[in-house]
Amino acid sequence: MEEYSQEAVDAFAQAGRPIPGQSLTSNPDEPRPFERPPDFTNFKEALDYTTAELLEEEAYMSIVGALGDGVPVTDLAMQIGYVGFREGKWNPDLMMMLMEPLMYLLMALAEKAGIEYRIDDEDEDEDDDTLFEQKSKNIADTIREKTDKGQIPSGALPSDIVAKIEALEIPQESLLAKPEEKPVMEEEQPQQSLLERGQ
Repeated sequence: MEEYSQEAVDAFAQAGRPIPGQSLTSNPDEPRPFERPPDFTNFKEALDYTTAELLEEEAYMSIVGALGDGVPVTDLAMQIGYVGFREGKWNPDLMMMLMEPLMYLLMALAEKAGIEYRIDDEDEDEDDDTLFEQKSKNIADTIREKTDKGQIPSGALPSDIVAKIEALEIPQESLLAKPEEKPVMEEEQPQQSLLERGQ
């Protein structure tokens, strides 16, 4: 009979990876969102849905703020794609197809707001990257080659999406500016504490 090293078993258990056959233990009547058929199988419909989500004011402000703080476009596009997959919006293949247009969309939003952005982290170590991260970096390299002096090439995004971005209303104050603090008005009569009231 074979004996297993307890250290090896503990290391495997703490690796954070799913146990082989773990997916077979979940209830088949209640599949997770990514285990069901995806909501979108058409590229254009998925891109239109994502564009509509990103152009909502709350999402737009968060994205522009993140890009202004130095988060690379590649990382944001990866997160948007992965969240869509996890929520069952699309499968991994469509997620990879959406990466390049999502990156152009994020770049266009940053340009509209007048914010400088980074396409990816050029100084990261590529040895430990997952396959998805390597493909994302390949897409980022392709985009870097296609962009001429930082301008998004024409035809990179569908014309209806470009029109939506151009029609986007941007607040007059800077998106990254610290909000104004309102001056505190001094009260004419100082408030008495409950102990001073004596009632």
